[in-house]
Amino acid sequence: METLAGTTTFVLHKVAVASRRAIAARLAERPGLTLWEYAALAELTDQGAVAQNVLAAGLGIDTSDMVRLMDELIAKELVARDRDPADRRRYRIGLTAKGRRAVVTARKVIAEVEQVTLQPLSATERATLLALAAKVHSVNN
Repeated sequence: METLAGTTTFVLHKVAVASRRAIAARLAERPGLTLWEYAALAELTDQGAVAQNVLAAGLGIDTSDMVRLMDELIAKELVARDRDPADRRRYRIGLTAKGRRAVVTARKVIAEVEQVTLQPLSATERATLLALAAKVHSVNN
């Protein structure tokens, strides 16, 4: 029987938890975001302005939690809620200039944390790890 330390998913989980904590702490310092706020801004960067329910689905969170999250991001002036020009009954969420700057800063912070977390790996090993993790993720999502 294998030990926990010999179980791939357990070791990956431990690395992910430590990395997530480090990223959360650093994002809170600069640019002053929570992980969920960053995730929403990053998703908007990837998708462009979208309906709030589309954003919630992309993040995999409940729409009531999304409303709260959007209210926080609007209060911080990182996103704006505007009428959808394609359907005036709907609203869509888009990044503000301040939100785009926050994403740029956050991505630098995350890259710094990953650099430290993955320091024992060569660039080739990092690329292999990402490719393998992405492969497992694509099958399980």
